[in-house]
Amino acid sequence: MGDTLSLLFVDVTTLPQGGFGFVQLLFLGAVYGMILFSASGMISNGSELLLLIPSLAGLVGSVVLPVLGAVPDGAIVLFSGMGPVAEAQEQLSVGVGALAGSTIMLLTIPWALSIIAGRVSLDGRGNPTYGKRPKLNPPGSWKNTGVGCGSTIRGCGVAMVVTAVSYIVIQGPAFGVKCGTKTQVAANECHGANEKWWSLVGLVLCIGFFIWYLAKQVATANSNADTNNKIDELRKNALATGLLSLRGVFGTGSGRPGETQPLLGIDSNSARFRNTLRPFFNKYDRNGDKRIDATELALLMRDLNEEPTPKQLKALLAEMDKDGNGTVEFHEFAEVVSKIVCTPTSNSTLTSIVPGDDAPEKKKDEEGEGEEDEEEEEMPSDLAHLPPEVQQRRLKMRAAWMMTVGTVIVLLFSDPMVAVLSEVGNRVNISPFYISFILAPLASNASELLASFNYAAKKTEKTVSISFAALLGAATMNNTFCLGIFLALVFFRGLAWEFSAETISILFVQAVMFTISRKRILPTLTTSALVFALFPISIALVAVLEGVGLD
Repeated sequence: MGDTLSLLFVDVTTLPQGGFGFVQLLFLGAVYGMILFSASGMISNGSELLLLIPSLAGLVGSVVLPVLGAVPDGAIVLFSGMGPVAEAQEQLSVGVGALAGSTIMLLTIPWALSIIAGRVSLDGRGNPTYGKRPKLNPPGSWKNTGVGCGSTIRGCGVAMVVTAVSYIVIQGPAFGVKCGTKTQVAANECHGANEKWWSLVGLVLCIGFFIWYLAKQVATANSNADTNNKIDELRKNALATGLLSLRGVFGTGSGRPGETQPLLGIDSNSARFRNTLRPFFNKYDRNGDKRIDATELALLMRDLNEEPTPKQLKALLAEMDKDGNGTVEFHEFAEVVSKIVCTPTSNSTLTSIVPGDDAPEKKKDEEGEGEEDEEEEEMPSDLAHLPPEVQQRRLKMRAAWMMTVGTVIVLLFSDPMVAVLSEVGNRVNISPFYISFILAPLASNASELLASFNYAAKKTEKTVSISFAALLGAATMNNTFCLGIFLALVFFRGLAWEFSAETISILFVQAVMFTISRKRILPTLTTSALVFALFPISIALVAVLEGVGLD
């Protein structure tokens, strides 16, 4: 950190050595951790807002979300290797602790919690009963329960293990150039120069894997089931929380030249469009007859951020009720709403284009896109009253602000956080690796843990797959983006790779999780217990390997 910026933060080495000084140190760590947690949340929430922009959703889901999600861990790794070389070599254990802790924590604790939250009863053949009610029978049961994984999870697991090859590229030669054991390090036989060119090979490989993974994501951006499911869930949530109107969610513009066009066509038969509307319709179809009456239609339109007048409601009902039985079936509702969503207008309300009162007549001009919404976060309800094109513009501005501020805060506070973790380790006479292994992920990855749990708690195969895909994707980004930063430090700063035990532990956990990701059905008790256990086992494995002489 520069001299000017360093004046903004407490020099932790100047704190008193007694118990009071240690309390101050822990307090600083808690404050920095909370700030980093909040900043990571801003980056994540801001990037997810961009998923509500139809023209950007594919690119954001495939590239922006994975990269920005890795920024907090990458910043901690980067700043752990800054400063004087001798000091950087010591602090690098904080960076590898953050890298290992983040990777292993994401693959274990949130994965196990997602299984528990998303579990449903299994039938006699061992298949999840997602189509039955209640999904857990009896409610709260654990035995004979589990989750189903979408086919895309296997591909995510393959990407993770393929990119893990970069660890082997640097660790294998480390043993050969006398940097693999504590004895060699203590005898001063290990020097950064010995590993310099191998670290360059690993860095190039990380860059190659990073580009390959993002290119793969971009190529499947519009067809990737997990990304599309996440967008759909986010759109539902934006409607439910009042963030956007229905036409704002689907990106319907004003029809003026230069207006952004939607990515997908909307019609009443579009599966994604119908799936967006269905939960709102079902909410008022209390008897399950797939029909709603006029009163329920008014409540439904209000849920979609519309307030029809009695005349407008009557006009809506007349247009939807084709068979004249006084009720509206779902297909009738979806057909009319799809036409309304595709009608360009400068007015902000959906009901403004329905005949009634002084509303203008409907026009025929198709625009629109079928995307939706999910996440369980709190969102402000201050945009739904605006015209759709203004809603989209405001979303972009808000997302840019949140991501920019979050990234700046992460870059500012990562260095002092590294200093705190290193000093805590020194004062309790424990390797800073173990301190950062446990504490750093709480600051940088807690939001991902909560998001994965919330998605899985919806108890559908789609949302469980969203959780698992995001966790495997985060591990892949750590294998490329974060490890690439680490190897760049080793190469450009002449640092030594002295992390054999940590590397073996990371590869062990990824190998186990790759095997689990290949399974179609994950039973609750056995799988969650195994995955939970991997976290303490990985720490114990590092301690055992260091105990037998590995560095």
